[in-house]
Amino acid sequence: MVFLAVLAVSFFLVACSGGSTGAANSTVASIVPTFTSTPGTAASQGATYTYQIETSPGSNVALALVTAPSGATLAGNTITWTPSAAQSRAPNQFSLTASTAAGSASQSWSVTPAGTVSGSWIDTYWTSSGPVLVPFDWSKVPILVPPRALIPQPDGSFQTLQGKGNSDGTFSIPNVPGGYYWLAPAGSAYWTSGSTFDFGSNGNPPPNGLSVLANITNTFTLNFNGLDALQSGDEVVFFWDSAPPFSLVATAASPAGATSFSATATINSNLDFSQSAPGFLLQYEPEAFGALSALMLGPELTIPSLSFPGGTSTITLTRTLNPSPKASFDLNIEGSAWVPLFSGAGPSSATPERADLELTTQPFVTAANALSTFGTSIPLLGDLQPLPALFSAVCADSHPTAPNSFTAPPGEPPITTDQDFGPVQYEDPFPPAWPRVFTFCQTASVPVPIPGSTTPILFQLVDTQISSVPQTPISPLTGQVQNPTIDGMSLFVAGSVSATGVTLKWTAPSGITPTGYKIAVFFAGALSNGVISYLPSSEFYTAKTSALLPPLQAGKTYVFLITAILDGGANFETQPNRSALPIASVSIVSAPITVN
Repeated sequence: MVFLAVLAVSFFLVACSGGSTGAANSTVASIVPTFTSTPGTAASQGATYTYQIETSPGSNVALALVTAPSGATLAGNTITWTPSAAQSRAPNQFSLTASTAAGSASQSWSVTPAGTVSGSWIDTYWTSSGPVLVPFDWSKVPILVPPRALIPQPDGSFQTLQGKGNSDGTFSIPNVPGGYYWLAPAGSAYWTSGSTFDFGSNGNPPPNGLSVLANITNTFTLNFNGLDALQSGDEVVFFWDSAPPFSLVATAASPAGATSFSATATINSNLDFSQSAPGFLLQYEPEAFGALSALMLGPELTIPSLSFPGGTSTITLTRTLNPSPKASFDLNIEGSAWVPLFSGAGPSSATPERADLELTTQPFVTAANALSTFGTSIPLLGDLQPLPALFSAVCADSHPTAPNSFTAPPGEPPITTDQDFGPVQYEDPFPPAWPRVFTFCQTASVPVPIPGSTTPILFQLVDTQISSVPQTPISPLTGQVQNPTIDGMSLFVAGSVSATGVTLKWTAPSGITPTGYKIAVFFAGALSNGVISYLPSSEFYTAKTSALLPPLQAGKTYVFLITAILDGGANFETQPNRSALPIASVSIVSAPITVN
């Protein structure tokens, strides 16, 4: 009897236990789940990201990962993911559901992992043998720090993340968060959100060039035959496309009518002239078309491979030049369209000063539209400079001029009315595949006050249009920025700002939208001779119409020069130095701004 009682009691306890569990499960199944945990949004490239999911109720809830980046997994209640390089610095969407029989809940979030910004600085040099790729060796230029990422912070300051540059031209900056930042290789900075960047340029000649020898004095004797009859104003040029380029320019004014010319020049250098490079012998002759005048290429001789005995002190070059085929284009300048570019371009009225034009060819360049940032061009028509170059002295970038030191470069009076100068003839003996680049610019000066002086500093504003040989009237391709402000104040009125959080804003020019904008920063300081002027500080490039600048130095006075730039090939956020025609630039200059 005792045994049976125990069994009965035991049976009763089991029955009660089974009924309680079923009720609990039933209760859980009748509850719609909720998430009680919050996913993290911080992650880094190559590091494991985890999220421990918690719900209410905490059991008998089915979890499902609905949306996730590649490589993310859900095991039990844990999400695990290791962001790849391609997934870093970009939003990655997650969503998951928690379900019971009563219903489901969802949770969604985004993770933007910090990642590595990488890029390269590999220049393309065009030579007579084709393009040569030359990496910039970061390790050999200690004056240029490797690229840095300047990350804007909520308080207006910037966090600096230092990168590493390599001898093969590549660089990397780890742990850069997503979003926009300043990528700064040295004195320039680019506003970008990208994870890859190309600093490379197109240029010539190659940099492997001349060996360095002991210092020696070389005497060059040039004997040119086959010239057009010499006249006053002729110039004879020997240009050697070595690295660095080497040129001699001589004025050939007498004897008038002669078809040969000799000149001697003494060069003191430590360069090795025995290495081979293409040479060009060129005669330039004065040419007038209407009120404009220029030098036009005449007879020419290209020497594909030229070298001289190494280590010698006397070098003689005797050659006969050949007549050059003629070409022409109609020079029609819409001067009235250029006048508005200088209206409202600074804190005071701008005075138009000069115009200049140039037609050049770019030796050996066969697969690019224009050399960028560096390179050599041979003028076909224009004001000849000591070293033939893509831009003449007049068409250089806008800049301040030091007091008592400004000498106006050669040029023509400004063209402020529409003028058709008719056909302009020039001689062009070079291969058709080489690009022809036409440059036209007009300059104006704007006086900007400087602290402690009653004499303002003149800023030269240069508005430029660069294209192939013009087939239509020459007019500006872009305009100046409109309504520029600094921290909400007009940029054309002297004022003061805080050191951090300085924001420049403007409205884009009308017409064609520029590729981007360059902000050149100048500060008031003393030159080596003690004269106070505006000295260059930094350059910032952006495709946006505003810029948050890194902190300025308290107590200093700054001037900001903003240039709208149109470029057929460059992208300021990915490859700023790979240019292509057409190219244009228009500048404005600010009043002096003092930092509190």
